[in-house]
Amino acid sequence: MSSLITNMIETGKPVHVVINPRSGYGGQKRLLGELRREIRQAGWEVVEYVTQAVADATRYAKSIAPQASAVIAWGGDGTVNEVANGLADTNVPLLAVRAGTENLLAKELSIPKRPADLVGLLKSGEIMACDIGMINGLSFHSILGVGFDAEVVRRVSRTRTGHISHLSYFWPIWRTFWEHNFPRLLVQADGETIFQGQGLVFVGNISRYSSGLRICRDARFDDGLLDLVVFECDQQARLLLHAAWTLLRLHPLKGNVIYRQARRIRVESDKPVHCQLDGDLGPTTPLDISISPRKIKLIVPGSPPGWPGPFWPWKGAPV
Repeated sequence: MSSLITNMIETGKPVHVVINPRSGYGGQKRLLGELRREIRQAGWEVVEYVTQAVADATRYAKSIAPQASAVIAWGGDGTVNEVANGLADTNVPLLAVRAGTENLLAKELSIPKRPADLVGLLKSGEIMACDIGMINGLSFHSILGVGFDAEVVRRVSRTRTGHISHLSYFWPIWRTFWEHNFPRLLVQADGETIFQGQGLVFVGNISRYSSGLRICRDARFDDGLLDLVVFECDQQARLLLHAAWTLLRLHPLKGNVIYRQARRIRVESDKPVHCQLDGDLGPTTPLDISISPRKIKLIVPGSPPGWPGPFWPWKGAPV
């Protein structure tokens, strides 16, 4: 069953732009001004809202859903996650733009950067229903990690005071690489124990991870399943080998990597271990992860001529 809904966005209601002033590295004011002008020239009223605190974007998106034609999330993946939480199970579509440090979801969906192209998506892009992942009662839309990467995010969050860039992650990654003790984990997928030992766990609704790594290589955001990747890892040298195979997108073929799809996943550990979800610090183990019955409508690029469905450039030609 196709997740394509429609490619029509109402013109009688305003487009809301939710702005996270702390996302990315700054320097976004000019692009934001261009976007504002392009939206107005296309015939929509623009309403902008600057977030003030954590979960503020969720509250605002919920409150304006009945009066919005579409909502643009101007921030990182955490901002997108918050806005999506407020719009879940409504008729209001979300456009995720690349205004943060990584913007994994926007890159996964091939969302353009230029304001004129973003408005082109509002006018002619497709609207699709996206799965929502749940972890201990919290939602995520891109990818979560348990172990090493979560420790990096914890270190960045502890010292963050404003805009960050990829360079902000250098020392946290370097220190975590040398200091990290790989936890002992127990991982269950749909009730079956599939792993016990030291390692790292990733669960994805999309394929893309930081720096272009496609850890959840075969993931689709609309298939009703989560992609689970478990790396058996007990030392830094093995972590480097995993990174190399992942860069080549061959890691699902390795004997010390488990790759499978599931609807319900549980992760336990011998001591509390943090997770990160959509780039923000999440809860500690034990973790109960699943697909939510709710959906979020996303604005995505339309398919090129001859393609039978949505355009996913990394998936190869249609069959």
